[in-house]
Amino acid sequence: MPRVQFADDRMAPRGTPLLVFATVLGSLTGLGPFACYTGANGDGAGDDAADSADGTGAGATDGATDGGGSTDGGPGAAECGGVGSGYAPMRRLTAVQYRNTIDALFGGAVAPGDSFPTTSIHKNYSNNPVLNVVSLPAAMDLLQAAEDVATQVIDDVDTIVTCPGAQDQSCASAFIDDFGARAFRRPLEPDERAALLSLYDGASATDGFADGIGTVVAAVLQSPQFLYLVEQGGETIEPGVVALGDYEIATRLSYLLWDSMPDAALFEAAAAGELQDPDAIEAQVVRMLGDVEQSGPALERFVREWNHYDGVAAYDKDAVAYPQFTTELAAAMDEELSRFIRGVLRSDEPTLERLLTATETEIDPQMAALFGVPAPSPDGWGAATLDANRGGLLTRPAILAEHSHANNTGPIFRGELVRTQLLCEPMPPPPADAMANTPAYPDGATERQRSEILMNHMGCGGCHALMNPIGLGFEDYDAIGAWRELDVDGGPIDNQGEIVGGPEAVTGEFHGVAELQAKLAASDEVTACFASQLYQYTFGLEAAQVLECAVEPVAAEFVAAGGDVRALVVALARSNAFRTRIVEDQ
Repeated sequence: MPRVQFADDRMAPRGTPLLVFATVLGSLTGLGPFACYTGANGDGAGDDAADSADGTGAGATDGATDGGGSTDGGPGAAECGGVGSGYAPMRRLTAVQYRNTIDALFGGAVAPGDSFPTTSIHKNYSNNPVLNVVSLPAAMDLLQAAEDVATQVIDDVDTIVTCPGAQDQSCASAFIDDFGARAFRRPLEPDERAALLSLYDGASATDGFADGIGTVVAAVLQSPQFLYLVEQGGETIEPGVVALGDYEIATRLSYLLWDSMPDAALFEAAAAGELQDPDAIEAQVVRMLGDVEQSGPALERFVREWNHYDGVAAYDKDAVAYPQFTTELAAAMDEELSRFIRGVLRSDEPTLERLLTATETEIDPQMAALFGVPAPSPDGWGAATLDANRGGLLTRPAILAEHSHANNTGPIFRGELVRTQLLCEPMPPPPADAMANTPAYPDGATERQRSEILMNHMGCGGCHALMNPIGLGFEDYDAIGAWRELDVDGGPIDNQGEIVGGPEAVTGEFHGVAELQAKLAASDEVTACFASQLYQYTFGLEAAQVLECAVEPVAAEFVAAGGDVRALVVALARSNAFRTRIVEDQ
């Protein structure tokens, strides 16, 4: 395989010169090669006020009426400034964004490197900087991914770099201007351009044009300007708050709506200085949402991550208890979830209510068997309308299987999902000795019986009383999301659940998930929480960093629009919080 050569005509230890060059590029903008994350209050990545053991940290709330924001003592209205700005930490491209960006940069002529680090979402969003700290192994993976792309460029340089004349420094200079600006998502600074051209000169002097171009590509793809969404900001609006530049707004739009770099139209709008105008931003949002092939997957990814869904492999379930849960069925469940989400978001009614109540989906023979209905197509996918017990996101088998044990249901997991993601009420982590102090359960105990014991257990009951009663309303569905009539003790299923201490509109008992979702869908507080979750996802924030004063105007517009997801995206993009950022103390 061709390797990138360097000016000293020696093959350096793998990656060393390029890492050094990434450092040089980083220093030009005041960034290290892989910058550290600073939290909302200037704390390090290991500190999270939402994780306080007693739930009284900045992330703990007494309800969802603040849209998932803060309470007294946490980040408050004064921190937003008069314009209602918010935090926006420097965040690294996700693996999905990296793949899409490489595809766009090279027009599909180059395959993204497979070694780019992936992120397990667990209970955060995949762009959360805390989850994407670049360790030494991750840095080597980034290097490998960059070299994989550069090697392909070297091998096919005549196709990728077209020159009106000879393949010389003039051609390389033109390539650097175009490629560098698109990769950095803004025009190159003079020092950056000079550094890249110098790198090309050194490599091409001994190894020719192709290797010189490959060296530039490999270096750019490791630079912080490419790997991170870097927002320097421009004009100071008020102390501690800066306006974003047009190229930074274009980048925010493209990675929110397309999970990729800006296209030519966005670059042109940025170059013309149009994106300081909220009306121009809205026009771009409408245009980009209209391209469902690009916006659809990005919005679907948000919905999946909002539901803490990262995929369920066949080996995650007990093969003895669930022999039917094969790799093929797991894949079908994942696909059904995608088709359900896409069906709602591309419909004439792309609302939160529809996400929580729609009974229309698409199924194949495997999913038909799981749902206990006839297959609409003998060998493929077809449209199907299910009954109310299979309506909405929370009854999707993929979601139910994700939030279950290997061999039994998971009221804790399912209840926590509703409490944190739909009510925006963060839960503190369990005590360090929680597993050591697990109470004893009778043999053959049902989940309801186990929950009663757990909720009365010293040190555990406070939090479990907020989660388990909600999760017990999901008991109609087993650990792989299939409907069941009998409990583990042979008795009938008791699907009574209860929301304790939530917003008034949803507090109280319910029977089954269909009734729960209907209550959630009708709640303005839940609608506002969804807006807060999209805000959190957009900026890679943790719950404690979402400022009420920044998200409240967006949430209010979403509620007023009847929970229309497209209207929410427009409101977010037009908001002051989207077009500005708080400058954090470093």
